[in-house]
Amino acid sequence: MGMAAVNERSEAEVIQLLNYLNEIAVKYAGEGKEADTRRIVEYIKDIGRAAALKRLEMAAITSLLLLAPVAKEACRQQMESILVSIALAIGEVGKAAGEQKLEVPAKVAASCLGEMGNTAACRKLKKETIAVIFSLGEIGKSVTQQKLGDAAESTLAWLGITGKVAASQNFEAAALNAELLLQELGSSAIEKDLKKAAEATARSLEGIGRAADEQGLKKARLQAAYSLETIKFDADDRYLMSASIIAGVALQYFEKFETEKEGVSRKKTRNVKRRFPEGNAE
Repeated sequence: MGMAAVNERSEAEVIQLLNYLNEIAVKYAGEGKEADTRRIVEYIKDIGRAAALKRLEMAAITSLLLLAPVAKEACRQQMESILVSIALAIGEVGKAAGEQKLEVPAKVAASCLGEMGNTAACRKLKKETIAVIFSLGEIGKSVTQQKLGDAAESTLAWLGITGKVAASQNFEAAALNAELLLQELGSSAIEKDLKKAAEATARSLEGIGRAADEQGLKKARLQAAYSLETIKFDADDRYLMSASIIAGVALQYFEKFETEKEGVSRKKTRNVKRRFPEGNAE
């Protein structure tokens, strides 16, 4: 439906169709009709993604913003599976926008996800939180690859916020996933010479690590230190002194835990299996 709907209509007509679908989705969500709501969310996602691929910037942004009231109703009805679907939908649209170098829609997607993740983690909605982290990671890979510095910085910052809140709520698995993604994306940002994104990575890792320490989450605390070491090493190697300094200063906080590192495996991010949703989070 997505590409056909976009190909057959002007951008104004695509936006009109999205508004119509949104009204239906909000109605279904408010009535607690889970299957029907998910079906309409998929339509909105497909159209938003197609709009991004066709470089219809306003239509892509509209698709993202219209999912917010659906999420609000789904939250009110305690339909976490719909919230997961919405998080994944936003991620797909944002990723497509990044691939087409549409920085504004990509940033809007990251912002929408960040707000969802913050709320989900505070309410201890684990599936939604994991879905948000996964989707932020997908957008992060896209915008970093395309060297969209502002979008990369924003995405990495939101990923850090979600991970920090998750750690503060004793959700260690989510915090670890966020840290591993930050390490991967931060290294990629350094390789692409995205200075501010690299700096955002270091700050985000420090925030998650400190929150993990406060909650006694040993694995997440240690992972923050290891990831910061990786970012510092990579930044030194590429002469990104600011990112290196920020990571180095952050590492000072973790020096007191140095002796705990023995026996803990340091795996590269690409070799670590992360549990992320492919349809529904688990």
